[in-house]
Amino acid sequence: MRLRIAALFGCALLMTVGITWIFLGQRSVMDLGGRCASGGPYVVATPCPDHVPALMGLGIFLMLVGAFAGTVVAGTVGAPTLLQPMWWLLFGSLGWNFLEYGLFSGDIAWGWTLSGLLSLAMAAPALWLQRPNSWLLAYAAVGVAGAGLGWATFTAWT
Repeated sequence: MRLRIAALFGCALLMTVGITWIFLGQRSVMDLGGRCASGGPYVVATPCPDHVPALMGLGIFLMLVGAFAGTVVAGTVGAPTLLQPMWWLLFGSLGWNFLEYGLFSGDIAWGWTLSGLLSLAMAAPALWLQRPNSWLLAYAAVGVAGAGLGWATFTAWT
């Protein structure tokens, strides 16, 4: 039982590291105007920051593997799924980025503002339906550690 709980928290940690890398990667690209490219046969006007595309791709992988594997393990110990927190954390954080850059970085950027509102609208039902329980407090503690680890590794590698 203890091993399964440790595996569950390890999955939650991986999930939040992944979400943090996606969140910070989005900000890195938005700092450049919202688009960049790296490599390929064409002349690149705005290259992507070092390692950002790889970290975002790996972040998506870690987030999904952590959430799905953690959900399987959660079912064996009577804990709630990690899919619901993954959903509202991902879309809530991406929505925040869009709104921050759309509303508070100079002139209003309506495309980013609308994307932020739509992302938050996607996050809201999952957050609204999230039932509070003692497992969520443990998930939150692990999530804070995962976000810190994700932030530290992202900034170290970019």
